[in-house]
Amino acid sequence: MKKPKKIVEFPNLKQRLLEKAMQTMKEKKFSEALELFEQARENEYAYAEVELGMVVCYMELGQLTEARNRCKKMLREDIGDYFHVLQIYITVLIQLKEYAEVKTTIEAILEEDKLPAQYAQNFYQLLEFARKMLPSEENELTEPDYNDQEDDLFLLHEGNVQKQYELIQSLKHRNIRPLIPDIQKYLEDEMKHPVLKTFLLHILIEQGWDKETEVTKMGQRITIVPTNLVNGEADPFLNKIISILEDKVETDNPSLFEGLKEMLVRIHTVQFPLPLTPEKPEVWAAGLHSAGLELFGLDAKDDELAEEYNVSKMEVKSAIREINKLEDFSYLRL
Repeated sequence: MKKPKKIVEFPNLKQRLLEKAMQTMKEKKFSEALELFEQARENEYAYAEVELGMVVCYMELGQLTEARNRCKKMLREDIGDYFHVLQIYITVLIQLKEYAEVKTTIEAILEEDKLPAQYAQNFYQLLEFARKMLPSEENELTEPDYNDQEDDLFLLHEGNVQKQYELIQSLKHRNIRPLIPDIQKYLEDEMKHPVLKTFLLHILIEQGWDKETEVTKMGQRITIVPTNLVNGEADPFLNKIISILEDKVETDNPSLFEGLKEMLVRIHTVQFPLPLTPEKPEVWAAGLHSAGLELFGLDAKDDELAEEYNVSKMEVKSAIREINKLEDFSYLRL
């Protein structure tokens, strides 16, 4: 009787299959990429990355109903980064002109306890768009109109976080110069949310405010000139951290790399305009790598990461503590 043949897989076959699928997708060969993702799925490798890759392929191929259903499944089963998947889901719904579902979904999210600051503005804009696209009888809730209501500025100081956020968003469309005393008072108040202060500073930058401005944040008080500030995209220090992570993480784990970039954006949004200290990008890259691995449920060995990034284990642990503290502030409890 012949013994059954033993099947031997090629080394790293699953990982190479996923990398091939990702590269093919980048080359916009979506049908071919979809087949490769299907094979990776059958091999039960990197399930979240595979599912998200398939969603993108279905979107690009115009199979929007399939993309919507897969996104909904990912959200229901908590597969991948929830808010990243949610953004894609809402994008698909808008393409399908399912505005009522967009409205219902975003309103449900806003009623929950935590909303990452980096997504808040986009979600509110999408909600406003969906409401405008719906017939008036389906759109009972409307955003407050602050444009001609100076008296509502008290909400900046006395309102809850959601009211403060809504008012700050409305200031984008107003001349903020007459409101500088109220804005300055808000920026100096240690009890006000650091992320909302960042949003206010960006408005000052956009409107060319070039006067010295006091900011109290994270226990520190500094004087800045808004027009002299460098935003995250142009910040050489942040870009250096991203470059290091790109070299260390992206090839082996693209999803982790994207997650680390999003985490960096979140903590920078909390800290801005204060610098990330120590000003040593390798330390922050190592700390983000460790915090990201833990977030993804993977094993993080700080001594190995310290060696890989050529920093001390103590520096890594210090960075992780700071990252965790900033991450906690990065969520707007609306």
